[in-house]
Formats: sequence, structure tokens, C-alpha cells
Amino acid sequence: MSSLFKDPNKLSAYRDRRFQGSQDDFEVALITSTTVYVGNMSFYTTEEQAYELLSRAGEIKKIIMGLDKNTKTPCGFCFVLYYSIEDTEDAVKYISGTVLDDRPIRVDFDWGFQEGRQWGRGRSGGQVRDEYRTDYDPDILLERFIDY
Repeated sequence: MSSLFKDPNKLSAYRDRRFQGSQDDFEVALITSTTVYVGNMSFYTTEEQAYELLSRAGEIKKIIMGLDKNTKTPCGFCFVLYYSIEDTEDAVKYISGTVLDDRPIRVDFDWGFQEGRQWGRGRSGGQVRDEYRTDYDPDILLERFIDY
């Protein structure tokens, strides 16, 4: 029988290089955190739109939108802090893959928000992946370079 959900033994394939600690410490932080990372968002998705969708998993304490560190404009991700671990798990199980602003978002466990993580890490100020991709998503390309 197949499962609709991610393997609960695999918390996250992503390892944040800024996390100071061992892999075991990182996994404990993921298990105990009430924070999720939401990626692949449109650059035009508002905090209100994110709140509307992500609050379906549980009560939200805070949303921190990811911003380009140079232009201070959204760059396609956010952190969502829930009040309970159960709500965090529900967000990953049920909301990851949902379409928001015509884009399938990715919701993943996060070790916890710290000031400074809201900025894009790329040289241009946005996300690193956008600087190295050769197969740009047309929506990302339009959002990044066309001023409406």
C-alpha cells in the first residue's frame, strides 16, 4: 500500500549550512521546532495570501516573508511559526504541494527562525538557486526581470 505522506523518518533533505551543531542536533531541532519553511512561492504572493492557506493547518504565531537583501522585495519563500508541533506536522503533510498563486509550494520542517534568515542568500540578493539555474521557470523569470 502506498502512502500519501512523506516518510516520517526523513525529516528534511535540506541541511542549513548556517546551523551550528551536529547532524544529530539538527535533527533534534527539526523534531522540536514549530517552524516550517515554505518555498517556490511567487514573488507576488502576499503575507495575507500565505496566512490564508497556511492557517488551515493550525494557528499561526508569525509569518516572516523572505526578502531580496538588496531591493527588500519578496523573493519566493517564507517562514511560518506555529504554536504547536502538531500544526507544523499538519502543514508539511497536508499543505506541501498545494498551489498558491499558480505555483505548487513546498512546505518543509525548519529548525527555527533566527534574525537574518529572511534575506535571500544569492549574490544578487535573491535566492541562490536562481543564479545557477539554466532552466528558469518562466514565472520566476518574469517576476524577477519585468516591472509591471
